Amino acid sequence: MTAARSVGSPSRQGELIEVVDLDHGSGASGFVGKMSEMSWIRRGFECVRAEEGHIRPDVGFSEIIHHLTTAPDYSYFMDNTDVLAVDEDHVEQYEWPPGDSALILAEAYFHALQGAFQFILRDQFLATLVSFPRQTMPSWGQRRWLAMANLVWAVGSLWLQMTRLDNSEKIDTHLLYYARARALGIDHRILFDHPDIERVQAIGLLAFYLLVNGSVTRAWNTLGPAIRHATALGLHLKVSDPSLAEWDRERRGRTWHSLYSLEILLCEILGRPKAISLGDVTIPVTLSDSSHAGEQPKSPHAREFNLSEKSRMLWLDFLRAGRNIPQGMGGGALPWKSLASVGHDILPAYLPQRLRLCRLSDKIAAQLYSGTSEDSWSETQRKIGQLQTDLSRWADKLPDELAMQSSVSLDTDPRVKIELALYYHSLQMILYRPCLCEVMIENESVRSQEFNRSAARACVHAAMSMLSMIPDNPSAHEAYQLLPWWALLHYVAQATAVLLLEMSVNAPHFSNEVEELTTHLRKAMAYLWCMTEGSLSAYRAWRIFRQLLSEVTNKYSGLGLEDIPEHAPQPHGWREEHEMDIRRAFG
Repeated sequence: MTAARSVGSPSRQGELIEVVDLDHGSGASGFVGKMSEMSWIRRGFECVRAEEGHIRPDVGFSEIIHHLTTAPDYSYFMDNTDVLAVDEDHVEQYEWPPGDSALILAEAYFHALQGAFQFILRDQFLATLVSFPRQTMPSWGQRRWLAMANLVWAVGSLWLQMTRLDNSEKIDTHLLYYARARALGIDHRILFDHPDIERVQAIGLLAFYLLVNGSVTRAWNTLGPAIRHATALGLHLKVSDPSLAEWDRERRGRTWHSLYSLEILLCEILGRPKAISLGDVTIPVTLSDSSHAGEQPKSPHAREFNLSEKSRMLWLDFLRAGRNIPQGMGGGALPWKSLASVGHDILPAYLPQRLRLCRLSDKIAAQLYSGTSEDSWSETQRKIGQLQTDLSRWADKLPDELAMQSSVSLDTDPRVKIELALYYHSLQMILYRPCLCEVMIENESVRSQEFNRSAARACVHAAMSMLSMIPDNPSAHEAYQLLPWWALLHYVAQATAVLLLEMSVNAPHFSNEVEELTTHLRKAMAYLWCMTEGSLSAYRAWRIFRQLLSEVTNKYSGLGLEDIPEHAPQPHGWREEHEMDIRRAFG
């Protein structure tokens, strides 16, 4: 018997089950699709409340339900800081960071992004930075570069603040740099008319800055025009023009790949359709194989003397300076011995491998989470099997030097291994999530039942593998130094949602391994707890997951999770309206 697609979790992708609005930054408001962990959280609440009469019955595929609650109820991203807190009309737009701070902040930016998003070529940027005529009134072109530089300094400053590596007593200095960028013309509230590549890079960088502030809806809205402008400039196409310089060819490719990678990440977080179709893209992911991902190709403007090495040594001295910062993390599957190389060069094979994962994410979204798909459950199973093969093939072909437990010893930055492994497990959760549900099919074959069970277990194992990999005894500032800080909350929330979703239906796929589930859940909650003090988004995520955990433990006794704290440090900026909003979400 062929089962209708409605039996499985990915059903009803193409309907809006609740009318949504855009809630002025108090959550990742608007439409949230089933690829997003925020949708998984919602399903967890529905499952655990099922016997209490709170769950909605399934309806016909074409219906639209107008419900009393709104879609952002279980969205946890929100503006961690008011990015407009510093008025751009009251800053000196041409002022620079003092002393070596401009170089330190720039190096902090490149270090923090660890080669994953290469909006800007490092050597070219540093060469322009040291040669910039600071004593004269800048031209319009120089103003545009200075606006982008202030965004670079803003991201670098924010990362230094989050990791406690900033020696300054000032808080939220990144807001000052963003105010100067706005004064110089880069502003998330306006669209740009006919930008060049530099302006496209700046808009993409602005979207990244908004993302790491928790402003995911603003980031998503900002990135859209950048992608359209990049497409208008043909950045998505392979260039055959022989007159184009190699450094410019690399710049075009890296800019496009950075926009694409960020678009994929935002769509994973929000579950929304992408603004890019791979069918229209011809630029290869192998573009960057020939040059170093950390040391981008030299532009004709680079100084003959070794500016890059001089700046790097300045940065490494800063990074390794003695600080009175608590260091307590350990354990996990991290290659701790190799962490002495943090800040060194990045393997050239890293970026192409990461882009291949992005394309696999794109493929998973198109085949499993498309709103137009009417696949039967057997067809959904077939697609999951094919995508599983693709993901396994990527892992099998991963160069040994990029594998987490590789015995190859290289003096390169080990964080890229961690980032690839975390992303891989994140995609596994997205791939297998449709099977982490109760699939009720009349006269279902044993083979189909076994596939569902195996895929559901694989989803939970991916969550546990991700959590096993990261260190124990977490502290936020250490985690942000070693792990992909721009997506850490997203990854931990994915894993927590998967574990609690399994437990919300009494762990049918792990009935004899509940203790293993609870051990990993404790670690997930510990990560959320440690991030709450400095992040409104993390605090809201903690509150949502803690409520779901309480409802799970109330329904299923004997889980032994009483040692998980009931409260977490409340961050600065959490207001009464936020408290009322989250309490309404809990009903």
